[in-house]
Amino acid sequence: MWETVDTTNDSWAYAWYDNYWKTPKEILHRLVATVGRGGTYMLNIGPRGDGTVPARAARALRAAGQWIKRYPQVVYGTGPSPWGHAMPWGDATVKDKRLYLVIFDWPNSGALYLPGLKTPIASARLLKPGGTQNITFRNTQGWTVFDVPAAAPEPLASVLEVTLKGKPQADTTHGVDPQGETQILALFAEVTGAQKNKKRWMEKFGEWKHVYRVSDWKTDGKATWQVDVLKPGDYNVSLSYAGEGRVVWGVDVQGGQHIQNQQNSSHNYQKFPIGWIHFPKPGRYTLSASCLEGDLKQASLKAIHLEPAMLD
Repeated sequence: MWETVDTTNDSWAYAWYDNYWKTPKEILHRLVATVGRGGTYMLNIGPRGDGTVPARAARALRAAGQWIKRYPQVVYGTGPSPWGHAMPWGDATVKDKRLYLVIFDWPNSGALYLPGLKTPIASARLLKPGGTQNITFRNTQGWTVFDVPAAAPEPLASVLEVTLKGKPQADTTHGVDPQGETQILALFAEVTGAQKNKKRWMEKFGEWKHVYRVSDWKTDGKATWQVDVLKPGDYNVSLSYAGEGRVVWGVDVQGGQHIQNQQNSSHNYQKFPIGWIHFPKPGRYTLSASCLEGDLKQASLKAIHLEPAMLD
């Protein structure tokens, strides 16, 4: 029972100087993410003084609306994803025993990886203009791998409808995608020796930004996540953060490797590489990030990112 309120650019009401319009894909991404968390999405339009809608906003809204018209079952009358968070490639919504996987970043490898689905699958089909395509799948070490075409059937977002044999249930542990970037927000971290909170600020008149972050670090502070790794090997680790002056971060795998950056300056929640970390075999790992040096009170962690360093 919640709602997110958004706007077509960065301003509420009309602002002649604000031309940073949300694309159709971004509008749909925010819509599906909201529905996938169990909320409703309200999108504001700032019309001109004569009541007309700016042409670029109108174009984006029409394109997003055409997609919704083709796939209304994805967003109308649906419930939240059983994972409770987005996937590296997109998001999911649920209706009865049907799971709708909305794929914004299509894998050109011919394989879509879904971690932690507990409910057995009856069938899977790709929805596309003019018809559907049955999709084969297989299970391996707690992951479902769908055999999908190399090319996406939709330019904005493609939909895989998965019919289950029961109520959708999933392990909510973040799966590290074996072929693309996985972002895990600080919101999902277990935190010790630091504070997890929400920060809001205004960058322009009417343009509110916000972030869930971990800040106010103590010397032994940690943000910790459980992750599920399907394909072992080296992964490039980055952090999104802000701070004042020189800030040094460290990343650890429990019982394994430690990496850190030694001469990094602060950023405003930009992504900055830390280094490669090794997962020796498939399975569950405990991953943590710490602020080691700098202004520990101002250092603010938004997310950790993992991406395969080498693809077979």
